[in-house]
Parts: sequence; C-alpha cells; structure tokens
Amino acid sequence: MTATGNARMEYGSDLMAQALRDRGVEWVFLNPGSSFRGLHDSLVNYLGDEKPKIALATHENIAVAMAHGYAKATGRPGYAILHNLVGLMNGSMSIFNAFCDQAPVVILGGSGPADPDKRRFIDWAHSANTQGDLVRPFVKWTDEPATLAGAMDSLLRAERIARTGPPGPVYVSLDAGLQEEEIHGDRDTGADLPRYAAPPPVSPDPDAVERVARRLLEAKAPLIVCGRPGIDPAATEPLVRLVEATGAAYLDDRCIACLPTRHPQNLNGDRKIRAEADVILAIDVHDLTLATRGYGTGRSTIMGTGAGAADAHVIDLSLRDWFGNSWVRFGGPTPPLDDQIVADPLTAMRALAYAAERIGGDASSIAARRAALARRHDAVQAAAQEKLKARHDESPISMQRLTHEVYQAVKDDDWRLVVRNHRSWQDGYWDIPGCGHYLGGDGGGGVGYGPGAAAGAALGYKGTGILPVAIIGDGDFVMSPGAIWTAAHHGAPLLMVLMNNRSWGNDELHQREVAHLRDRDAARAHVGQRTEDPPADLTAIARGFGAWAAEPVADPDALAPALREAVTQVKKGAVAVVEVITALD
Repeated sequence: MTATGNARMEYGSDLMAQALRDRGVEWVFLNPGSSFRGLHDSLVNYLGDEKPKIALATHENIAVAMAHGYAKATGRPGYAILHNLVGLMNGSMSIFNAFCDQAPVVILGGSGPADPDKRRFIDWAHSANTQGDLVRPFVKWTDEPATLAGAMDSLLRAERIARTGPPGPVYVSLDAGLQEEEIHGDRDTGADLPRYAAPPPVSPDPDAVERVARRLLEAKAPLIVCGRPGIDPAATEPLVRLVEATGAAYLDDRCIACLPTRHPQNLNGDRKIRAEADVILAIDVHDLTLATRGYGTGRSTIMGTGAGAADAHVIDLSLRDWFGNSWVRFGGPTPPLDDQIVADPLTAMRALAYAAERIGGDASSIAARRAALARRHDAVQAAAQEKLKARHDESPISMQRLTHEVYQAVKDDDWRLVVRNHRSWQDGYWDIPGCGHYLGGDGGGGVGYGPGAAAGAALGYKGTGILPVAIIGDGDFVMSPGAIWTAAHHGAPLLMVLMNNRSWGNDELHQREVAHLRDRDAARAHVGQRTEDPPADLTAIARGFGAWAAEPVADPDALAPALREAVTQVKKGAVAVVEVITALD
C-alpha cells in the first residue's frame, strides 16, 4: 500500500507509519507529545492522515480507553500513542483496565532519544533507561527497540502478541532519535500479513470435552456461567446450543451479557440458583470464585451475587492459567477446581455443544428441568415488572425506570450497548439478543473508562448504521468528559445517558454500611461523597465539548420525550447526551 501524503519515504518515522498502515491499522488514539513528533508528522504528512487516521484525545487515559472500546467493538486491536514517561503515567490506569479485561490494545510510546547528544533539556526529565518498567506488571509484553530494523520487528510482534489468546495490551517504546533518523529510499516494513498473523485458537482436549459434556448431562442441577465470550457475536449460537442440550440453568458473569435475555433458561436476577447447582461450568469468567462460590467475608453485602453451593462440582473453561503475573491478583484467589478445559473459550464451547448433542442424555429429565427453569425465568421477569411498576413515578428517577425507558427509545434500531454502569444495572428491562450486543465492563474497575470506551466504540461503528448507546455514571463522566469532543469532532454518532445521582454513589453506600456496622450516624454518609452545592452542570460540559444535550431530566414523564429527541439527533450524526437525575439506590 502506498502513501497518500508525501510519496517519498525519508525518515525512520515514515517507515514506522507505513508499518502501521501495512498492518491495517485504521485509527490511532493519542494526546500529542514531542517524544513522538516524528511519528505524528509521518502520520499526517507522509500518510496524509488516512489509514491510520489520528483521533485526538484530551487526556492519555481517554486515548487508551478509546483504543480499548474500539478493540471490543470491532474485534481488531486498538492502537494508542503516548508521550514518554508523563503520558505513559497518565494513561496507566486505562492500560490496567485493558489488561484485566484481556483486550488487545497496542500502546506505542515515544522515548529518548537514547543518544545523550541528541537530547534536549526536557528529554532528560522525561526519559527512562527502561521506559516499559512503568507498565511491565500489567501488559503482556514490552520492547524498546534500538534500531529501525528492531522497530519493524517490534511492531509486527506487538500486534501478534496482543491478539494471541488470551489477548491483552502490549507496549512498544519508539526512540525519538530513530523516528527522526534520515533514511534513503523506500524500505520494506516486512508486514506480510498472513505470515505475521496471530496463531489459531487453542483447541480443547477431546477427552476433557467428552468428560465435561457427560458431567453436565448427568447432573441434577447444572449451571453455566459465561463471561468474556459475551463481546463476540459468534459465541451466541454455541452457547444457546450448549445450554439447551444440557438443560442447564444459566447466569451471566458480572459485567457481561451472553445468553439472550428472553431465553427461558436465562436466570439472571435469580439469587438462589447458584446455591442449588451441583455442577457449575464457568466459561472464561473474570473471577472464578465470584462466579461459582461467592465471597463470604462478611464485610459487605453491596456487591453480592448469591453464594454458590460449597460442594458443587466446578469446571473452568478458560485460558486463565496462561495469563497474568505475580504483581496483581485481579482474578481473585486460586480457585478450587474439580475439572478444567484449557482452551480458547469459543472453540471449546462449540466442541462442548456438539458433544452434548451427540451424547444426548435422559431426554425426559432434561425437558422437565428446562420447563422448571422456564417457570423460574418467568417469575424473575414478572418480579422485575412489579418493581418497575412500584418505582415508575419516583423522582429522582429510579434505575428501573431509566433502564426501561432507554431501551424503549432504541429497541427498534440496530443498537449496541457499549458501556453500562455495572453496579446500578437493572435486569429485566433490556432485551439483549445475545453476545456482541453489550461490550462488557472496564476490566480493572478504573473509574473514567466509560466516556473514552464509548467514543472509541462509536468510532469503530461509524458508517455501519449501528446506534451505540452508553449509560454512564456521573463520576465516570466527570473524570473524562473530553472523550465527547473526539467523537463529535470525527462525526461518530453516540447516545450517552448520564445517571446523575450527584454522589460517588457506590462509596456513599459503603459509608452507610460502615456507619450501620459501627452503630454510627448513617445520615452523614454523604459527607465527602456528594457533588452538590453547587451541583455540577454536566449538560453544559457536554455542550462545551460539542455534543447535543437535553436539559437535565428529573421528571420521570419527561424522560421518554428527551430520549426520543436524543435518538433523532444521533441518527443525524450527533453525539447526544441526556442527563438524568437518578436515585442513589
């Protein structure tokens, strides 16, 4: 592929930029920095700011979150470029999120120059002997190539490693001296794409597949919990087949949605089913202990999921033993396991579904179990509707009403829920047809992920006709509202609903709980938590960054009209923001 700016390759950074184009990179997300001024110039003047195109972010954390959201929306690696040490430190929280979320993100960093004779005074303060040490504990791989040939090898290897399962972020530091080094004549980037592709997915052990399929079929109360495959549309079909063939109850892992909401074996919202299971199959879940047994520390009930049966036969299907390091324990303690399939989750799900269908089982028992689960599913759905009815007219607006109304506003469109607030999410009001319709959580719990991830996903969906929807808390929004500008600047349609309870709500609930446990005054739990007096004007912030924004909505009957107008604006190509004054709980 030839350049569309200057026709002649003259500098090391031209070669680096060409390597990105040859890898098929469409967007690079960045906040400017002089340590990659050479690469920046090459992207603009050598490649003409076309494939890859620059998406300017107002903060490095936003840039990486955008690459993260883009990767999940498109299934392709997201690319971010960060300024030497200071930019890397600013972006590190988002890198940690991508690591915990196992998202394929390639972070490029300007550095140096390594040659002291080429350094300006500021380069001494902003350069490190080994710059990758800042993020080494929470990336899959780092490199700091010393030559242009080494840089070409690093760029090829970086994406391959990022994409190889289990995926995750990588970091490559590109020396400023190499970027500005003159070269003579075009040079090959070496990016022969088929020869540098990620390896095929890891297939499961056939004996393990057979054993697990039989265990599920012979169980009295099997339960399947699915996690990370939820962002891949291809996972819906084998998951449905597996659930139906085994007659298993089903639950989504925290911060994900996989099985169609209306499927009669989907028991999201049933807090007792986990404790009744005698076999639990966990498919690439974030925290195996949380997904199967729960935590019985007694410290808090705020994030409970329902305890699992202590004697349940636990089966883990994942590549978790191939991921992670000794620095962080984000996946929880070493879980007790009774069986394991170490393989690519989607490949193994397909094999399990086929095996369960081939082996069969006691058809009458499985049919009876499915019928009983369908009755429980209907009861959960009915309870959700009763709660909506009870809280329908509340002001501040209940989360049940908000979730219901947002879905009603977009249900007839080809929507994708790119971000949602996991703690306040309400099951029973949003009909999710399967994997790939909700892109999952932030991974590492880093607040500020939502706006950037939503904007990155919106850029990934731009031109497809998909309507991206983000439901974001006020705390998440105020940490990185500048992401709105990037989406607006590039004409990436996006509906962003802000749940404004004017509090760091999760932590206010924790302060209430601590006060009760200590027999102290819970009425003061709001101190150091509320963003009131004066209330922050979030719509003014959104408009200031180029979004269309409705007036804040506190009247529940005004919510549906405001959302309808916002959807109209999105269909015209706008970023539309609706601020909703919501209840704390």
